[in-house]
Amino acid sequence: MVAPQKGVTAALVPVVLTVKGSAQQMNLGRVGREYWVTTDRERAEDYASEFVNAFRRLDIDFADISIKDPCEDCKISTSDHVIKVGVISVDEAADFAGKANRAMDQLAQYRQLYGPLQEPATEDPAT
Repeated sequence: MVAPQKGVTAALVPVVLTVKGSAQQMNLGRVGREYWVTTDRERAEDYASEFVNAFRRLDIDFADISIKDPCEDCKISTSDHVIKVGVISVDEAADFAGKANRAMDQLAQYRQLYGPLQEPATEDPAT
């Protein structure tokens, strides 16, 4: 891709489309990064971020986490984005499980002392 030169504006290039024997002319302008982003992708990014942040509160980080576009791995889904956690070692699995279990033990102790937690008013992270 050639970067635009400083002080040069992009010209609109006329494109001719033939539809059942008739010709129509369209002026297509330049696109930016937003051209590639879809609402579904943004929603997947929002929920994947919430997922990562929830585990980071437990001091757990998935280094290889990624979002795959629909049908990139058709064994799972053909129409939805997929959040892949990546590969973790046996030692990482043991560490992550220990951290999560310690947090759950602390929560259980809190509940024994103070009763059930109040449900927080949460917002949908995709909105």
